[in-house]
Formats: sequence, structure tokens, C-alpha cells
Amino acid sequence: MSKKRRDAAAVPPVEPSGGLNRIAIPLRLVDQVEQILRDAIAQGRFTGNRLPTEVDLADQLGVSRETVRRATENLQRDGLLVKFRRKGTFTRSPDIALRAAPASTLLGYLQADYPAGPGEEEAVTRATSGLMLQGALDEAGRSGFELVVRRAPHSQMSKAFQQLSQSARLRGVIFASFGEEKILRQVAGLGLPTVLLDHDLHLPKVSSVRDDSCEGARQAVLHLAGLGHRWIAFANWHRTDLNPWRLMGYRQGLRDCRLPRRRAWELSAEFTPAGAARVVSDLMALSPRPTALLCFHNTLARLVMEEAARHGLQVPADLSLMGCGGEEVPGLTCHQADWFGQGRRAVQILLRAVQGDGNVPPEHELFPYTLRPGQTTAPPRSAAP
Repeated sequence: MSKKRRDAAAVPPVEPSGGLNRIAIPLRLVDQVEQILRDAIAQGRFTGNRLPTEVDLADQLGVSRETVRRATENLQRDGLLVKFRRKGTFTRSPDIALRAAPASTLLGYLQADYPAGPGEEEAVTRATSGLMLQGALDEAGRSGFELVVRRAPHSQMSKAFQQLSQSARLRGVIFASFGEEKILRQVAGLGLPTVLLDHDLHLPKVSSVRDDSCEGARQAVLHLAGLGHRWIAFANWHRTDLNPWRLMGYRQGLRDCRLPRRRAWELSAEFTPAGAARVVSDLMALSPRPTALLCFHNTLARLVMEEAARHGLQVPADLSLMGCGGEEVPGLTCHQADWFGQGRRAVQILLRAVQGDGNVPPEHELFPYTLRPGQTTAPPRSAAP
């Protein structure tokens, strides 16, 4: 292969609900080399379990020696390679023993939990993670497979996976609400079909299913703008690293409607009564005061509505209020995704990979949001100048 070749393998684009093609993000050259070596290790293609020299690999793959070195270092950290001075680089059995048998019908399902304020974690995950798990269980049962379910703090997912894989002969695994790259690379490198649910990362051979949070928030802003609102605020979850897409959608919606955007209108809160109190307090201190508020989650919208009433703020007369999915709140105008369907689809994608003997390309699917009209939105009392 020529050393001049630098083509990057692109992740197939996924078409979101808005009709625009999702941008294909190319894999880094190091990632491509790493995946080629992972496949070769899994297939036992190195004679005597010894890799060629870095110079020889660089020449075969048409890349620099530095690229090969970085790729092999990643595999060494993952436990797939061991280097001996003056002897070379050798493959070795991974630290995580899978012991998967062709006749196994077991699928792993690991749900990540995150630290939160008192009462917050339950509010964040109760409605969505429960429905996703129900959908996954339903589809696995229909297909003659069984889910082995484990919950663990996100910081202990590697340990949880090791314990699960050592106690069950897994054919594949679903990581729910989790996206730590290092652990997922280790699991995928072992040849175990892997699906991310409620998260995504562009990693080789790792599929993903999640809600289209960006488009859902954008559509919510368009709905409020269609009612005549020009000053629209957003109450975001303080754990912005876990879902950056809703804030992106909120900002994109303002741009699409040519509405003003102010950083002071982007509020941050925990999903607790205290967090909602801070949102309302900050909102009332703003000048000009927004006439509409989009909340990250239906739970936060409910808490904000209760706190607004204590301050004499009427919804929707003084403030239109929308949620972006989660628990069912009677009368709340919100966007809601098919969480049950996402769990089912994750199992369907996983089983295609299981039955494809490692030859099925990864799939990435975004689930759209649908508007559920309620009594918490209305045109503003007077148009903003």
C-alpha cells in the first residue's frame, strides 16, 4: 500500500428527523490502524503471536511509524499487546475473559448511574431508563434471547462489565447512558458486538441508538416562536457533559428563527426543588424577562411550574413553559421521544451484529421527538419589541 494514501473511513451518515444528512465524522488515522490491528489479532493472523516491526507495519499500511507506534500503545494499554525489549511485540489474551459460546442466548445490559443531588438521579433516569429497559427486554424475549441486567455507577462500569462477562457467556452487550471511550474500545476490541443506548461515540464497530435531542430542542423553539415568543430562555441540566445536544438545538432554533440569544437566558440547574427555585429566581431577575422557558426535562418543567406559582407567576399567561421529554406531566406542553422503541431498536441492532459474525457495519440511529400539546404554552400577552 502506498505511503501517500491517507483516506479516512467515514461513519455512514444518519438522516435525522429534520431531513438533513448527519455530518460523517472521519476516523483518525491512528484509529483506523488500531482497528485493523484489533481485527488481525482477533483473527490470529500474526505468526507465533508476534507482530511485524513498526517499520514493516508502517510500510504495509502506508502510514508513518509514529502512527503505528501510537496505535500499538493503545492496544497495549487495552491489554491486547505486550512489548518485550529486544524481542518484539506479541499478542496476549485480554484481561477480560468473555468465554462466549455460539449456543449462548445471553445479552448483557449495563445501565450507568451518575451522582446527583438528593432525589435528582431518580427524577433524571426513572422515566426514560425504565422504558428503554422494558423495550430491550421485550425485543430480546421475542427473539429468543435473554438480557442479563446490571446497574452500576458510571465510574465502576469497567468492573461491572468484567464481573458480568465472567459470570455469563455473553453474545453481545448494550451500554445504556454511558459513553467512556476507553472501556468501549476495550470491549469492542475483544470482538463482542456492542451497542450504546442513550449515548453515542464514533468508534469502530460500536453502534448507537439515542434520541435526537438537538432536533427536538430546535423544534421546541420553533413551536414557541410560532406562538409569537421572541425572548425564549433555556433551563439546562447542570451535567452539561452528559447531553450537550439539547443546548445545541436550542441555540440552532434561535438562529433559524432569527431570535436574539443571550447567555444570561441559558440557565443551569439540578432537577430538584432547590434547582427549580434558582431557575425562577434568576428568570425573574432578568431584564428583559423572557416570555417563554424551555426546560431540559419534564421533571424540571414541573418543578419550575410549581415554584413559579409560589412567586405569583402565572403559566402560561406570564410565562409559557415547555419540557423536552421524560416523565408524564399532565397538561404540560412538551416534546417526547419513543424511549421504549429505542430499547427495542438497540436489541435489534445488537442481534444483527451477533448474527453477522463481525461483518456487519455499525449502525447509528436517532429517534425523533413528537410534540404533545398542553396547557402551559400560549401567545405572549404583548409582542416583544
